[in-house]
Amino acid sequence: MIAPRRLFLAVALTAAVTVLGLLPSATGAASPAPRVSVISDSILTSVTWPKDGVALAALSNGLALQIDAGVGRRLNGQSAEFNGGYVPTTLQVINGWINQLGSLVVIVDGYNDLPANFAGDVELTLDTLRSHGVKHVLWVNLHEVKPEFAAKNAVLAAAAKRHHELRILDWNSYSDGHPEWYQNDFIHLMPAGGVAIATWIHQAIVDTLWPDPALVVPAHQSIRGQVGVLVDRRLHASGGTGPLRWGTTGLSLRRARLHLLAGGILTGTPKHTGTFALPVEVTDARGSVAHLTVVLTVGAARQTAAR
Repeated sequence: MIAPRRLFLAVALTAAVTVLGLLPSATGAASPAPRVSVISDSILTSVTWPKDGVALAALSNGLALQIDAGVGRRLNGQSAEFNGGYVPTTLQVINGWINQLGSLVVIVDGYNDLPANFAGDVELTLDTLRSHGVKHVLWVNLHEVKPEFAAKNAVLAAAAKRHHELRILDWNSYSDGHPEWYQNDFIHLMPAGGVAIATWIHQAIVDTLWPDPALVVPAHQSIRGQVGVLVDRRLHASGGTGPLRWGTTGLSLRRARLHLLAGGILTGTPKHTGTFALPVEVTDARGSVAHLTVVLTVGAARQTAAR
């Protein structure tokens, strides 16, 4: 039997932390890191409370980070009572940071919010952030251990369709299969879960601030071959996040007596003349997929002149 895990309780209701960072510029000199603001309920106390600072370092790496994690926090109105006190709401924190908000804001909130108020308060939060000049909002969704949390996740997903600046980070799916990250309520996090969510959010921030160019391939690539002559050609793609991995999506390559290596090398010795349409795909390290058709035209073998 697994020993029960107790919730971490602390005297402080809220933990506000500012971590300043520097990034190397193209010239090698240090330049100010981008400012990122993170506002959370008690979920990210797993990042701000541990004394070893591992999770906080993972989240703040390369960023000028300000983070406020409060127990019982709600988006608006009054936060839930905890130990006889009430932390500022998410909107109060946003308005208190009006002159220092980053262009990217991360929201981790929703567990304590009243279901009837949640949709309206999500809209109010997004409208307020937009009025303060925020360009990107990353909102971490809820672990769906209650029907109420699934309904709130649906509200967030619908909001993302209306607000181009909003991106939902699917913690519910990402943490699936990792019960060891959670405390007994499967909402709050153990120290390992704090490191996991901090690292995961940091990657989402990096992907948003410094997006890689899209994975692009030409719709068609043409290759000429000859019966009995080795084909050895590299297929081309641009953009995406390396390494790229190539693969076939049908049996056409086998029929043409060719092989496509994962690195994009098309090789083999054709045995028959004809034109072959070879559907292939390339996948980058982030899971982006691009499809193309390689058109192979195989000519007859050259005849050796008689002497």
